[in-house]
Amino acid sequence: MRDCVRQWWPFVAGALATTGLLLGAYLGLARGSGASATQAAREQVPRDDALPVKAVPDRGTRAKPMSGYTTWFEPGEPRVRNIALATEILDGHVVAPGTTFSFNDVVGPRTESRGYVPAPAIMGSRLVNDVGGGVCQVSSTLFNAVFRAGLDIRKARAHSMYMPEYPEGREAAVSYPGLDFTWRNDTNRPVRIEAVLTASSLTVNLWGERRYRVLSRSSERYGFTPFSTGSGRGWDCVPTRGRNGFEIDVWRTLLSDGRQVRREKFHTEYRPQPRVTCLE
Repeated sequence: MRDCVRQWWPFVAGALATTGLLLGAYLGLARGSGASATQAAREQVPRDDALPVKAVPDRGTRAKPMSGYTTWFEPGEPRVRNIALATEILDGHVVAPGTTFSFNDVVGPRTESRGYVPAPAIMGSRLVNDVGGGVCQVSSTLFNAVFRAGLDIRKARAHSMYMPEYPEGREAAVSYPGLDFTWRNDTNRPVRIEAVLTASSLTVNLWGERRYRVLSRSSERYGFTPFSTGSGRGWDCVPTRGRNGFEIDVWRTLLSDGRQVRREKFHTEYRPQPRVTCLE
């Protein structure tokens, strides 16, 4: 993905501041579930940051569940292969205390030689088919788990256009090697990433030792921008229905022993997504 960019910067205020699926299993699962159930689940994006993560064995460590998040996709799409490849690499990765996680460093290049395939990706103001399209779903799911865990988000930008797979104003786009998602383990114990893939969903759980309680809230959409209409040709053209652009604000408050430690504001500006018809 060469361009998954939109403006999205955190402003900080306050006193102080999976088991992964093998690709063979993925190919069998991807032909299973129906799209209607997936779409229904996608409409119900969880908003409660206190939701518990799935209780699974901690593989012999003393790690505790910190947070978890699930996003959804349509089974069988080409992008699911790219999601599966990145998920398999991410699953089981451990971030030591005081160190910074880099998505691009861990997952690496998204190239055909490494098994990635063309799938829809945002470039400029349109969706086009590009090798590695869909990997942003992995980084955005991880972002929301990190957000809920209260970990230190260091660098994150998001898509230039709103994508319904993710909660408004809470996502992290990536493009190798330039656009990265990084966060720091500011706890006293290692954080282990567990990434779980099914036929229609991706869940990222974080295991470690929680430092803060997290509260969050989002504004209503505002600053609407109407979408335009256009057409395209070629194998890389992706038809889109068109969505208005808008702005939204998200606040994350970190609490320790009931006291506010830090409050962050994330301001997001989504460009309009044009209505595109692909011509033969």
